[in-house]
Amino acid sequence: MALIKKGSVFTLVGLYVLTIPFFNAMNVTSYDNSQILGHFGASTTAFTYSTYIPFFAMIGFLPLGMKIGKQIPMRTMILSVSFLSIICNTASLFTNTIEWFTVWRSLLAILSIIGIFATIIPILLKYNPTFNMPILYGIVQFILQGSKQLYQYFGTQMTSVHNWTFGIYFLNVNFLLAIVLAWIFYRKDVAPMKSPFQFDWRGWGIMLLFFMVILFLCAEGQTRNWFSDPKVSMAAAFLLLIIGIYLIHVRFTKEPLINTDVFKYKNVVLGSLLFFYTGMMNGTGSVVTGFMTNILGFDSIYVARTHLAILIGLFIAIPLSTYLLFKRIYLATLWVTGFACYGMYHMILYFRFYPEIDASDFFGPFIFKGLAIGFLYPAASLYISEKVPKPLGDSRMMSGVISRAVFASLLGGAILGTFISNMNVQHKTGLSQQLSEVNTEAKQQLDKSKKVFMLNGLSAWEAQKKAEKSLSNETSKSAMMLAYKDIYLVMSALCFFPILILLLFKLGRRPIGSVEVEPIPF
Repeated sequence: MALIKKGSVFTLVGLYVLTIPFFNAMNVTSYDNSQILGHFGASTTAFTYSTYIPFFAMIGFLPLGMKIGKQIPMRTMILSVSFLSIICNTASLFTNTIEWFTVWRSLLAILSIIGIFATIIPILLKYNPTFNMPILYGIVQFILQGSKQLYQYFGTQMTSVHNWTFGIYFLNVNFLLAIVLAWIFYRKDVAPMKSPFQFDWRGWGIMLLFFMVILFLCAEGQTRNWFSDPKVSMAAAFLLLIIGIYLIHVRFTKEPLINTDVFKYKNVVLGSLLFFYTGMMNGTGSVVTGFMTNILGFDSIYVARTHLAILIGLFIAIPLSTYLLFKRIYLATLWVTGFACYGMYHMILYFRFYPEIDASDFFGPFIFKGLAIGFLYPAASLYISEKVPKPLGDSRMMSGVISRAVFASLLGGAILGTFISNMNVQHKTGLSQQLSEVNTEAKQQLDKSKKVFMLNGLSAWEAQKKAEKSLSNETSKSAMMLAYKDIYLVMSALCFFPILILLLFKLGRRPIGSVEVEPIPF
């Protein structure tokens, strides 16, 4: 396949820029959920499903997207996917129900997966560097993680111009740019990785069923109070049954979707665990966002702008970790540094949960978060791929994606929400018990609020009720902040724990080995 001048930096940059809109199809409206919910007037449960379904559609379509991305000529593929993405993206603006909005968003998510593979394959073929795989993985992680923060910020800025629909238009402009870049950088319309189409349809069906059960647990586990509800218990049991059925399916399938033989490689098992762990540590970001919006009252632009501090850490850590991996530094060095940065991020924020905190106080911990991502993500992606033969490359990738995205980020995030709610109730009960005549500070604050309301013309009874409600609201905020502090204290301990294990058992004291699988570096 002929691109512009071979080895050209201009060509390489153009090819990578072409991947960015497909990586970020779901990120543009990240901070606009409240506007979308208000626009459709849907119930909280329906909106929760509409948030989860596109992501599960994206992950569920991943295996088939890889196959399709190899079969159709590259130029045709990118032009078609970009055009169809514009249609689906625009259609989501003109729906009247949350159900149809979810359908169009899910189709957009599926198209983005095909677009990712269609745009990344030429890079792998042109710059397939078995001698410098860390560079390839580092570049992709740099683009993936960095563009995520930028798209969330720019999408929020576009939304502030009018409403959430401007963020959708902004994404359409990006897909139009992808069409232009495809015309520039793809001279021949060929499918260089095309092979006889073989796909494990039965295994894919089992996997989709598995994801549907996880989707139910994510969307309704917390509202149903998890295992106290018989439907949740039944879903968990069904989940184990599905896993058993898939294990039987693997024994009678020549090329299964996820070949369990991949777990014979120790680095795949430990790498999947590392993917889960990093996904879990990164997933607490929703707690900070909730703190900013619900307690501090930051608007979405303020939240998005503050999160740009993560880019500083990424700009430092990813190039540095990529260079060190290329120079064959010990894996343990990067892992210890990454876990320490995650620990510092959680520990510093533990002391930041108090009222009237300024946005500048978040910059330090967010820089540490960016550093942690930069040191851990490229190393984890390389480690899980180490010495895995090419036929097991897709299985290796899916095990990592499911560990980080499905179990850690999506299901883990739902479980984290339950922990926060339970701790919030405990703290609120404890604080409410202190609101008595014996507590002089609470009584003085109540009397002061009552006098203010009476000066505003309310009767003594109305002023008393208003003052009690005001004090109760302050108690609720205090309880929530205590719950956040508990979560971040526990997470900081969990971040530093792997460092102890690595040092105590002298693990990872070697450089990265050979990575020769067909590299899908995420």
